[in-house]
Amino acid sequence: MTSPAPKRKPGRPAGNTTDASAAIRLAALNVFAQKGFDRASILEIANAAQVAKPLIHYHYATKEVLWQAAVSQAQQGLMAELMTVQSLLSNLDPRKAIELMAGKLVGFAATHPQLVRIVVEETGKGGPRAEWLLTQFLLPSYALSQAMIDKVSQDLKLGRHKPLVEHMVPAVLGVMNFPFLESAVIQRAYGKDVYSASYIQRHSAVLHKVLLSFFTPDA
Repeated sequence: MTSPAPKRKPGRPAGNTTDASAAIRLAALNVFAQKGFDRASILEIANAAQVAKPLIHYHYATKEVLWQAAVSQAQQGLMAELMTVQSLLSNLDPRKAIELMAGKLVGFAATHPQLVRIVVEETGKGGPRAEWLLTQFLLPSYALSQAMIDKVSQDLKLGRHKPLVEHMVPAVLGVMNFPFLESAVIQRAYGKDVYSASYIQRHSAVLHKVLLSFFTPDA
């Protein structure tokens, strides 16, 4: 006699939910970036992810938990890019490392404009999510940036001419992100698609020059 198949735990969805969870986080990132946390709804996110609303509640207990998961996934992507550059600093000519860094940063900005919109909105409002971003993402990112600036400055023997991270990081963040935050305006004003491969390549070259200027001592 064949034993009956074990029943699923009540509320647990059938099938592999790994892909669904990733789709939910991506959809949530887009909706949170477009609507802001307060105006975004779980139903909108479910529709964007093409999943049933209960599946979101199965994976994420609250909207706040989902927000943190979605933002964390994007943050980890940026940190991974920075860590890649940092790991290569010891083996690359510092000027080549600066060029690589520019390409990595612009490439990330082109594929993750939602993260910057969320950071700008939440840090502008203040509150628990702003504090979470500060402790979980911004401060670690700034610390990693400081370490990379110190390494390149040391390799170039800049001494007292080492760039100040409090000036360099905001300037670089502005240059790398602005076109992708204002893509519609740039399209209408200049007829340029900021997401085209040619634009991204040119913008990487612009950021490369900005980075180099910080590592070039004043005459």
